[in-house]
Amino acid sequence: MPNFDELLKGKEASRLMKDPAKLEQLRDAPETRRVFDMLSQSAGDLESAAQRAVKGDAAQLTEAIRQLMRDPEGAKLLQKMKDSLH
Repeated sequence: MPNFDELLKGKEASRLMKDPAKLEQLRDAPETRRVFDMLSQSAGDLESAAQRAVKGDAAQLTEAIRQLMRDPEGAKLLQKMKDSLH
């Protein structure tokens, strides 16, 4: 799984950060809500897991993302979100 810093500094993230309309579209998409619900089920306190990841301990969040990607529904949701950005 890629490093979170690498993801944030990547071309797609950079392009997305410069497009407020796309960010809003992604934020408001039903797929995004479902992905966060699924991550919360895996990680427990998703906000705490994200805060630990920012501080360098991404283990809990990484495992939740791996579980999401292994789940057929999760993988489909992530692909749909990715497709909507192009």
